[in-house]
Amino acid sequence: MRNKLLKHIGFGIVFVLSQLLIFQYLTIYGSIADPVLIFVLWTALRYKRHEVLFFAAGLGLFQDALFDSWGLNMFAKTITIFLFYKIVSRNSEVRLIIWQAFVLILGAAFLHNLFYLGFSSFLNVYELSFSPIILLIGSSLYTALIGSILHILKGDAN
Repeated sequence: MRNKLLKHIGFGIVFVLSQLLIFQYLTIYGSIADPVLIFVLWTALRYKRHEVLFFAAGLGLFQDALFDSWGLNMFAKTITIFLFYKIVSRNSEVRLIIWQAFVLILGAAFLHNLFYLGFSSFLNVYELSFSPIILLIGSSLYTALIGSILHILKGDAN
């Protein structure tokens, strides 16, 4: 159990670094995918709610530290996982077909981006350098597309 947990923490750090080094520069009309959210949704299939919330908070805070948006990703990911955990964990025994995975990730990404946009505009700390529509729709679709591709490449449900 401990080796599995350490391995998944390492994978989470790799996903954060992949966003920093790869996905930040692979934009489509200004929208950026969030592979960390995809990874945290994937951990909801394997861990209990409180463990996944710790994953979301820890990886979100690490992501915030690298992108200089202290706390926004952490809160958005934690609230999103809190709300989506039951839906995702229900599907841990069966493999979703591609459109179901796409819709699930799209809904989670849209909610995450909505919370992120809400927190950033509510706090009024950061100057919004992006269009809210591109963040809400474009980044959600891009994240769902990347998540669906990873769902296809992963193969089995475990």
